[in-house]
Amino acid sequence: MCRYPLGISSMIVNSIKMFAQKGISVDVFIGKKSFDECPISFTDSRICIYIFEDKDFGFLLRAYRFIMRNMSNLLYPFIKQCSFKSSLMITFPEVYRFSRWLMRIIEFDSYDYVVPVDCYSLLTLYDKPDKKKLVYYNMELLDWRPTNAVYGNKLILKELEYRLIQSLQCIILPSPARAESFCKLNKFPPEKIQILPVAAMGAPILKRSRYFREKFSIPDDHIIVLYSGNFVSWFQCIEMIDAMKTCRERYAFVMHTWNQNSTESGYFKEMIKHASGLPIFFSSEYIDYENLTEALSSADIGLAFYESMDDNCIEILHSSNKIGEYLKAGLAVITSDFKPLHDFVHGHKIGLAVPVQDIATAVEEIADQLDQYKSNAVTCYHLHYRFERYFENLYQFLYMR
Repeated sequence: MCRYPLGISSMIVNSIKMFAQKGISVDVFIGKKSFDECPISFTDSRICIYIFEDKDFGFLLRAYRFIMRNMSNLLYPFIKQCSFKSSLMITFPEVYRFSRWLMRIIEFDSYDYVVPVDCYSLLTLYDKPDKKKLVYYNMELLDWRPTNAVYGNKLILKELEYRLIQSLQCIILPSPARAESFCKLNKFPPEKIQILPVAAMGAPILKRSRYFREKFSIPDDHIIVLYSGNFVSWFQCIEMIDAMKTCRERYAFVMHTWNQNSTESGYFKEMIKHASGLPIFFSSEYIDYENLTEALSSADIGLAFYESMDDNCIEILHSSNKIGEYLKAGLAVITSDFKPLHDFVHGHKIGLAVPVQDIATAVEEIADQLDQYKSNAVTCYHLHYRFERYFENLYQFLYMR
């Protein structure tokens, strides 16, 4: 895991745990910055974490990233002509340094499989000769558009990912819809795809905690509406705040993030301005993954909204950490009204899928039948968001063929 936040990634954390439960030793190689953002520990002795600390590259990296983010697409024609190594060194030097560290400490032949999580981690394995051992967890569905809000250098990133995936034997995607999009974008054979949804694991929380209610002294007769995730524009945080201004229910809106760095951004300052005078509470105290669902269970309704930039955001039904954790915590949900989400949420009666500006109306409607929605959420979790049964299919594919 070169740059992916391990401690809040339910599919990855649960995969690691399930492999270990099957008796398989798992070594996790991760960059220090990614690990420190959301740290995690494992009690199973079969799981070991190795941390890469790139001490000599801090300030220079930030400056270089800024430059590359703003001009990388201009370099795209040049990068297409370069070797993979040169392209990586020029455009993602910190990823290149991570790859050199891996080559020094990993004996690749000693592993059954090597699992790059996210595209940056895949790039670190560019000179691994036997790519048949690579099982690529594709976490972000990159397309060929030059830019979007998330990746200023997306076109180059996509080019490098595309060069590597053609030789892989197995790619993991979280839903059939995303798999179909991935195959079209990359001219990739569907028979090499395995499906592993982003889902929570273990028994649902049936006895609600009082974590946020006590943390912010929220009265028992107030509905707690919760957003849990990163504070960034493509998750429509400001739009959610503005939408709650018209809510007629007695409510408290808790916005919780695992990423304390996001509270230092200009976007967060705008969130504070928009929240002025409203019963909105901001939480940035890191909650360990093992305790997260219990903390979430102190709320009543969970929000999950996404800007419709591309398929990566629209095909979010089985790709959202939020939704799986909300259902495990027994929360009703209000989500974006993308058709797959709308059909699922309304079909299972776990909440409402609406345009972001209609959140307040949705809260008021759910409040009238809150207990029923929450009961439906637990049922839906058992039926569709239990990670264990999905993992078994992947395990059979990897080890029992």
